[in-house]
Amino acid sequence: MDKPPGAGYTWSMRVRWTGGQEATAYARNNTFTVGPPASFKATDPHPSAVEYLLGALGGDLTNGFQRNAEQRGVQLDALELALSGRLENPLVYLGVIGETGDPHLAEIGGTLYVSADAPPDVLQAVWQTTLERSPLANTLKRCITLSVELYVM
Repeated sequence: MDKPPGAGYTWSMRVRWTGGQEATAYARNNTFTVGPPASFKATDPHPSAVEYLLGALGGDLTNGFQRNAEQRGVQLDALELALSGRLENPLVYLGVIGETGDPHLAEIGGTLYVSADAPPDVLQAVWQTTLERSPLANTLKRCITLSVELYVM
């Protein structure tokens, strides 16, 4: 019996330090620059690793929602996801003497704002399908508190 498309597929990347607090990630025909693991500054030349993780989750959920809505014949007018993440103890990451624990992501929360010509119960069903099929949400919910809610506009 043949495997379905994607079964057993493995994604590969290379990441090369390029100086200071910068690394370049290479994925297929794409590259992107990653800044420090976490940053507490108002501005930086590149997103931090934590921000890329949040952005990857956001892309997974918004693009997944669009795909699942399209499969159900739902026409979207607007779709936006606001996410935030909190480290358990950022002082450990900063190297503050006497701090204990570790700086893992303790929680990610957010709201998916949707405007569409469909009843709220249909959009909620699309959202549930999206969460069930999301590779990143299903990975993250095993190790952190993940709470992303749907808000129908």
